[in-house]
Amino acid sequence: MKRIAFLAATALSLSGCTSFKSFSAFEPATPADYTGPTANVADQVVAVSPQQLHVFEMTQADGRRLASSSVATTRAGQGSGMTVTPVALTNELPLGPARVRLQAATQYASPVLGLSHPHCRTVGEVDFTPAEGRRYVVTGRIAADACEVWIEDLGSKQAVTEKISGPGTRP
Repeated sequence: MKRIAFLAATALSLSGCTSFKSFSAFEPATPADYTGPTANVADQVVAVSPQQLHVFEMTQADGRRLASSSVATTRAGQGSGMTVTPVALTNELPLGPARVRLQAATQYASPVLGLSHPHCRTVGEVDFTPAEGRRYVVTGRIAADACEVWIEDLGSKQAVTEKISGPGTRP
């Protein structure tokens, strides 16, 4: 018994000696010290029904965790019963090559609905080089055969990144 108490006290006292980077939930897509031009990248949230959304979003840029449309949508819908309120966020990304994480997912007004209805979630990283003066949208496709996400130029409607693909919707 004394040995257990000694080990617990030692572990507790040593735990204060470790250090770690402080956790910040979300960061802006543009680093704080960046002062150059940016390009706008908008997430897309598509209402399928009052209870279901398809969310296409950028969740990371060069390792920085971004505020996400799926989390903003969940927060906006709290207390609203069995309906979901779509919230699509945008990010200003510095010009130049970047590594971004994209996600395509179904989102329901209640987690219980997701248990008995088709759902998908596909996440992956792609290289993306935004151009000055251009606007972009994260878009994709959610269907029974595939769940895909990519970034396209808003003006030309052409894909500017590779597609991230995963399995289609499944119950």
